[in-house]
Parts: sequence; structure tokens; C-alpha cells
Amino acid sequence: MKTIPLTKAKARFSGLIDRLIHLKEQIVITKRGKPVAALVPYEDWERRASVGAGGLAAVAPPAEDYDAEIDAMIEEIYAARAKSRARKPAF
Repeated sequence: MKTIPLTKAKARFSGLIDRLIHLKEQIVITKRGKPVAALVPYEDWERRASVGAGGLAAVAPPAEDYDAEIDAMIEEIYAARAKSRARKPAF
């Protein structure tokens, strides 16, 4: 992994991007000697982002399409609500 100061990274940004594209090289950018950013090929970033995602983003989509089943459940709920409102309260 190549390390480069921010001042040089600004001056050579286009060249750094070429290195990312053609050599798939990762580059760490430093400011006052401390790492502050990293340039990585998009494929690497995409892989890391998908692995690091938590919650629902990490869950695979369902194998089946449940839209019709969900629509039927919603219709049943609305029908039950309409039926219960039509009844007169028992005292």
C-alpha cells in the first residue's frame, strides 16, 4: 500500500486515479504524517461496503416473490376492520 502526503496527492490526483484503475493499487493519504484517507479501487470498496453493512442491508432478498401474499393479507385486514365497524356495540 502506497503512502503519499496530501499536498502531493492534490498535485497528482489524476495520476493516482490511473494507478487505481490500471494497477489496482491502494493509496493512503497522510496529513502531517498521520493517515487521514485512503484511495482504493472501486471493486475493493464495494466488496468492503457490502460485507460491513449490517441490519437489513446484510440480509439476502427472499427467494420467492411475496407481494401477492402480502396484498391478500392487507385486503383481509381491511375487510375485517370494515366488518367490525359495521357491527353495533353490544350493551
